[in-house]
Amino acid sequence: MNYFTKEWYELCQKTSIHFPLKAMKEAESFSEEYFQQLYKQELAEWLRLQEEIALHKEKLGAVKESCISCEPFDREKLSQQFYQGFIHRQRYIKTILPEEILKEIADIRVCALDKASHKVIQAITLFCKNNEKLVNKTIKKYEKYYKKASKSFDRRIVENINFHDCGIIDVRQTEQYLLILFDNKYGFTDIDEIKFENYNIIKQDALLQNSRWLYDEMYKINDKYELHVLLQNKKMDLIDFIISADNITFRH
Repeated sequence: MNYFTKEWYELCQKTSIHFPLKAMKEAESFSEEYFQQLYKQELAEWLRLQEEIALHKEKLGAVKESCISCEPFDREKLSQQFYQGFIHRQRYIKTILPEEILKEIADIRVCALDKASHKVIQAITLFCKNNEKLVNKTIKKYEKYYKKASKSFDRRIVENINFHDCGIIDVRQTEQYLLILFDNKYGFTDIDEIKFENYNIIKQDALLQNSRWLYDEMYKINDKYELHVLLQNKKMDLIDFIISADNITFRH
């Protein structure tokens, strides 16, 4: 990838951290009492919402006389699920935010519950906005390249490559072709198969099966199409995949 690199994608994840944050004066200083109170409030609200969802599904299943998959409301299990999400959120914040902002957070636990001081929220918002500018700058660079390069592309091919968020079910290959089969229910296409004829795999970091297609770049080099793809597997590892081919076909 020359534009939508792993580093660029990781930067994308640092553009929206500020969205759920709410300024609270109590978050300006460390307070165990405030944290305990906030945690109980957030947990109670989350459990109330989960109970409403469970009841709604139960009623929906009764009306439709169908067997809708819905686990019964389990307060203890869901409380543990909330706690695990809370722990994950703390780790995420520590990983994403720069040290100078982390030092301003009085209690990372409170921030993980989406509450922070006005000063911290301002700093995080500025951090996210600056990252967003860099993300958009790269997108514009690729658009500028693509506008010029696409004049030499077969429109039938490039217009069909729209696999963002499609999952890869299987990869089949022979000496003559490589076939990628998609689960496109979360994507934006009705294509479920792409075929590369007379191909050459230039780069492949890991297995493609069970990964999710994120972004792609198209090039034409020595009369061959060269497709660069950024994917993510179930372990959340990013995968670079580059393949060249004489021809690319699709199945709807």
